[in-house]
This record gives sequence, structure tokens and C-alpha cells, in this order.
Amino acid sequence: HFTLANNHVTDQGQRGIEETRLNLSDLDISFSGCPDGEVGDCSFTIKEVAGKKIGLAAFSMVYHLFDQTQAQEIIANLREETDFMIVNVHWGSEYTHQFSNVQQNVGHGLIDAGADVIIGHHPHVVQGMEIYKDKPIFYSLGNFIFDQYFSPDTQEEMGVGVSYNTSDKTYTLYLLPMTSIASQPQLMTDEIKQNFLQKYLDWSEVEEAYQNQILNAKISL
Repeated sequence: HFTLANNHVTDQGQRGIEETRLNLSDLDISFSGCPDGEVGDCSFTIKEVAGKKIGLAAFSMVYHLFDQTQAQEIIANLREETDFMIVNVHWGSEYTHQFSNVQQNVGHGLIDAGADVIIGHHPHVVQGMEIYKDKPIFYSLGNFIFDQYFSPDTQEEMGVGVSYNTSDKTYTLYLLPMTSIASQPQLMTDEIKQNFLQKYLDWSEVEEAYQNQILNAKISL
């Protein structure tokens, strides 16, 4: 699945958007997300995985705030039709590890509406996480494949594994710190990994019960 909600999807105009959607469809890659600040039918899709219906929504709020009421209505409606709800949000200040009150308020609203996990991006660096009402919000995973070589922070990134048990609604979250070498990501190991996880904990807002789990890169909810 590919999220198209970001501040660059319109760089090649409407034709670029249409060609992107067509190319993804031809490759059998599902997608969701409207241009920055927009909410509509393009914001979401439902995908069946292993007999379960997964709701996939995406929003962007870089230059313009999206209509939170409309977005929450979409999430609430998808909640009734799906077994699990993943929301991507393109947000936050560039090169800042601390997430903002604006991000937090929007994230909480989407969880309240029915999102099961929120995955954020845009700042080009990793931001911390939060567990709100027993559901995770990853405020920014940082870059993945990118040519920003001007600072170590822009070459540190996170992958996230989410295992969700639909029967008892429990999560296992796997944190996958990575570093980028000439735009090629590789997993961190040993002391480098532990140092990064300590920074990640410092950027996060979590209860004490989860702090050691973050340092062990595995969280159970």
C-alpha cells in the first residue's frame, strides 16, 4: 500500500497525480491520500488481508490543515466496515524531533474517531511516539530512501512492525531503527541501536511501564 497524501504529490500538476494513480493501479499497488490539506473519497481505501478488512486512510497538513471533522467522519465510517484501521499523516516541523501540540491534538482526534494506529512522516527526522488510549501514534519515522546527506539526523530512520490480534485486540510493536548509507537503509545494531533507542525514548511521551519496552525495541499493548 502507498500513501499519496503529502505536500509534493501535486508537483507535476493534476496530470502527475493521475499518472501516479494509474501507474500504481497497473502495478497492483493499493493507495490512498489526497493532496495536502484535502479530504475526500481519495483519502481512504479498504484492503482485504488474510480474510480481514484493513482500512487505510491518509491525510496531509503541511501547508494547510485538513478538515478534522470530515477526516474523523471518514475514520468513524471505516471503523464500522473494517477489522483494523491504519492512518498515515504527513505533518510536523522539518528537522524537529519533538512532535507538536497540533500534531498531538489531531492524532488524538483520529484515535478517538476509530484509528488503531497512526504513522506519521514529513519532518525528515525521527520524532517520538505516544500511546494514547492503548493505541500507538508514531509521529515521524524520518526519511527512508532520500539523499539528504547534510546531517546525521536526516540519515537515521525508523521502520515499524505492527502485529495485531483481532480476537483480543492486543498489539505487539517492533521498532526497527535504521541508518542510511548513501541512501541505502540498513538496520542499526549493538551500541548504535541502543543509543538511538535512548534518544527515541527521550523524544517520546509514554508511561513508565513502556519505557523499558522501547529500549528493548518491542512493545506489548
